[in-house]
Amino acid sequence: MWRKNSIAVRLLCLLLLCCCMNLFSLNAPGQVAVSENTRQTIVTGTRLNDTTSINAVIKTADGLREQFIDSAMMLYNQTMRASQRLQYNYGMAKTLFGISRCYNNKEQKENSVSYARQALNWCSDDIRGHELIASVYLALSEIFYYQNRYDSCSYYRYTALRELENNKVTNPRAQIGVLCSILQFWLNAHEDIHNDLYIREVVQRINNIERNALATNDSSLLLKIYFHKGGYYNNIGQNDSARYYCERHLQLGQAMKASLSMTIATLLNIGLTYMDDKRPEAALQYYKKALAEIPEQRQSENRYVVFANIFQGEAYAMQHDWKKAIAITEPALARANSFQIMHLSDHAHKTLADAYEALGQYKKANEHRKQYSQIRDSVQRIQKLEMMYDMEVKYRLSDKDKQLAQQELAIERNESRLKTKNFWIIAISASFILILAIGVLIYRNNFHKQTLQAEKIRNLRQEIQIASLQAMVNGEEKERSRIARELHDGIGGTLGAIRTRVSAMVRKYNTAHTNDDFIELMQMLEEASADLRKTAHNLMPEILLQEGLAKASLLFCERLRKGHSLQVNTEIWGKVRRLPGDVELTAYRIIQELMHNILKHAGASQALVQIVFHESQLCITVEDNGRGMPVDDGHREGIGLRTIRERIKLLNGQIDTVSTPGEGTSVYIELNLATTKQNSFEQ
Repeated sequence: MWRKNSIAVRLLCLLLLCCCMNLFSLNAPGQVAVSENTRQTIVTGTRLNDTTSINAVIKTADGLREQFIDSAMMLYNQTMRASQRLQYNYGMAKTLFGISRCYNNKEQKENSVSYARQALNWCSDDIRGHELIASVYLALSEIFYYQNRYDSCSYYRYTALRELENNKVTNPRAQIGVLCSILQFWLNAHEDIHNDLYIREVVQRINNIERNALATNDSSLLLKIYFHKGGYYNNIGQNDSARYYCERHLQLGQAMKASLSMTIATLLNIGLTYMDDKRPEAALQYYKKALAEIPEQRQSENRYVVFANIFQGEAYAMQHDWKKAIAITEPALARANSFQIMHLSDHAHKTLADAYEALGQYKKANEHRKQYSQIRDSVQRIQKLEMMYDMEVKYRLSDKDKQLAQQELAIERNESRLKTKNFWIIAISASFILILAIGVLIYRNNFHKQTLQAEKIRNLRQEIQIASLQAMVNGEEKERSRIARELHDGIGGTLGAIRTRVSAMVRKYNTAHTNDDFIELMQMLEEASADLRKTAHNLMPEILLQEGLAKASLLFCERLRKGHSLQVNTEIWGKVRRLPGDVELTAYRIIQELMHNILKHAGASQALVQIVFHESQLCITVEDNGRGMPVDDGHREGIGLRTIRERIKLLNGQIDTVSTPGEGTSVYIELNLATTKQNSFEQ
């Protein structure tokens, strides 16, 4: 399902309404509205003497039925009489379906259902007829959805899917209509769609159709795909991607003069994504743009006016403009009830309950809260029913997989019999191949010996290089240890003695004039001692030797966080354990060097240190949001980065650096623990 506790559930209503107002329309998206005089000329002057002229008038009527319903009905009545006279069954089916859509746009649902079912009786038993049957089923699904008859709604969605599958309909427009309808069903029936096998399968099929449409530059098909992918990405919480596809839809729709309803729905959908991101000001701009697209003479009968006003009420409530939220939501709720739009009524009741409660009108707030709870309870029961239909589809798909497996088994048996019949031919061929293979093996053996010899030479050179690097690193660490001991035991001891003498002098000469100077001197000695201890610990931290890499890194980052304005986040993942000493020391030095580089050069406000313990790998990630590294060709790495690369090379590791000017730098390091352990033992 769509995320029921978020804005996204309302996108389902817009997607379904717009899908069924436009997806089943047989005209191209670029159909231009016809003037009243031109329509009258078509009705009175066109002679329908063949199927071609009938199809042309039906196509014109399809383009008029959304904004000029009465004119479209006149054209459909004309094509019905002509189709009856010529016994043109497909023309009858398309005409009856068109009349059904007109009654749906006029909110006369029972008449719409009646004409849609009549259209099914005239559909022919061919690909074109089966495509029309699937469209009629989806239209019925949409009608029952807005009548809150969810069992019938779900039934007709899956019936449309079976109609295409059983009759092998490959038309991408027919497929995308049914696939998007099924996607909407699954998005509405699942709490978590990220890992659902069937949703991934449907999305993959839609992506395949999108690639083909891009290759063939099929703009009308891309228009529908972008519309539905916007809703999908909003559901999985990727609102930037959702807005990207919505904007692509608007751009393409403007170029193709797409239908008004799809443009309005897309603008509302963009607004809903901003509401999901807690940005009501941006959402209100798109709601007002959507309302501006609706002709003034049609605003009293257009569902999108109800949608936009309820959404605006929520936006004003999010801004705590309670009076404005009530003023726009109450009339919208009344119209929603007249249209029987239950999925939006609950949101309107919640907005009014919150607004009246904030204004201290608790009686009204309580009434709306009760109605909200009743509608939500009804929605929960409906969602359980849809889950039952979802399970039925999964069972049906599993049964189909079982049939395919049985067919594959039969194919394997036939192949086995063919192999037996051809055994002797294969045996003769195999003898010849065996002789040839022996010659190839002799050649490969000689070639392999030469390759092994070359590999041994390369390994020897690498071992010499590693030994040199190891000696350099060991010397560096010994020097660090020596300096750390001298700082701690030598200068540290001297500073301690000075501090003791000064303290004694303070007690001896305790006068008002000298006391402040002695106190300031004592503070300076304390700071110098602390800095000295910190430097000594950084050179050779005892906690690394005693507690290991994880705790030493946490302590190091904690000290950086306290001593600087840099916000350092430290993450340790995996099963923490002690590693060989050279690995832990190398990893710690790498983290030290990278963090010092961030402090000195990056100008960052935030940094991340992540250590991941895998079974056979140690992964280290250090990121910052600073200015990034220079990208000019003359830039060379500093001594610190070169030292890091040498240490990683010594442990047969890998490093990957990604830096974007103005956005920060990310350094990712992998150390192979199995290889490093072996190297440690050899040393």
